[in-house]
Amino acid sequence: MAGTDSDDKYAKIRRQQWKFRQLVCLIFLVLAAAGFLMSGKTLEETEDMLAKAERSAGRAAGKIIKDMKEKEKMFMRADDGESSTAGGSGDGGGGGGVAGGLDGVNSRRDLRPARPLDSEAVPAAPAGPSEADLTKEVERLDAEVRRVKSSLPKGHFMETDPAALEATSKLQDATRKLLAARYGLVEPYRIRVVLEFQDTIPDFEEKGPHGEFLVELGPSRLVPHSIFSYLEIARNWKGGAFHRIAGHVLQVMVGGKNGRSLAFQEYSPEFPHLERTVGYAGRPSGPAWYVSTQNNKRNHGPGSQQDANPNEADSCIGKVIEGYEESALRIKKVPGNGFLSDKKKHVLIKDMIILVPGHGPGSVDGYVQWEPKSAAAAT
Repeated sequence: MAGTDSDDKYAKIRRQQWKFRQLVCLIFLVLAAAGFLMSGKTLEETEDMLAKAERSAGRAAGKIIKDMKEKEKMFMRADDGESSTAGGSGDGGGGGGVAGGLDGVNSRRDLRPARPLDSEAVPAAPAGPSEADLTKEVERLDAEVRRVKSSLPKGHFMETDPAALEATSKLQDATRKLLAARYGLVEPYRIRVVLEFQDTIPDFEEKGPHGEFLVELGPSRLVPHSIFSYLEIARNWKGGAFHRIAGHVLQVMVGGKNGRSLAFQEYSPEFPHLERTVGYAGRPSGPAWYVSTQNNKRNHGPGSQQDANPNEADSCIGKVIEGYEESALRIKKVPGNGFLSDKKKHVLIKDMIILVPGHGPGSVDGYVQWEPKSAAAAT
């Protein structure tokens, strides 16, 4: 079939060459005859001049046809290159195939579009572990870190012990993969904290019960275990409230079994406790958390909670980027200081909504509400 197609193509080109030559000669003859007759030449002189014009027209047509033949040869070399490259094998056939293939490539560079790659020529990227498998791996490594922590010899600390550092590093790496699989590769993730003020706050009649603020989480390259734990609190939110008003923090208690403490005190000096930041409270830290209302590097940074370990610190999770003055600082207007025993004074957290970078229905400032993959698929 390939040979028949090539023969038909070349025969068509030759027919076009012959017709083109006849047309050029005819045009030259008509123009020459008209010119000579108008010039007053005799018939004999005119016939002689027409013969010369025909020869000139033939030479002009021949030059054009020569160029067309050169293109024909280029097509032939291209086809030869393809057949040699595809069919050449062995010592002799292989050499001819390479030479023909190179000629074909050079000829086709300006005459033929590049062939699309065969889909089988580019292997598909291997599928990574599933979210379920990554979850199991994080749970396994989390348990291992807790085991290492509980068995540390006296005078050894998680921040400096080699075995502890290796265990926490593995947990962090696995957690980054799970974060990407569950919430997407693009960061930072955000959480909208929805508040309900009770009528014990003095400005209730003026401002009403509603309030909210937006937390932008820290980068997973620095504190993956901490932000994953905070996202888990939000994902499984059952209820909680701001129940402590201190001079430097506003602290949240998390209701029920919503969340667990951190496996270790994850902290990065690149993400310190500044005003507006969100951190974990307690030892072990979490799930209780707080909003810093001042620079708390000294109060919650390395070595702040004990003298024995100068490296241990509260983990810093994120930063309030919206609603800080309007809603977060409004909590300070609730009557009382310290831990509030009267639950009617608690500022309730009605919801913690996870937001991830994205566009589409309901997106705001390049973020959409996160949905579990099963729920997203159902819609």
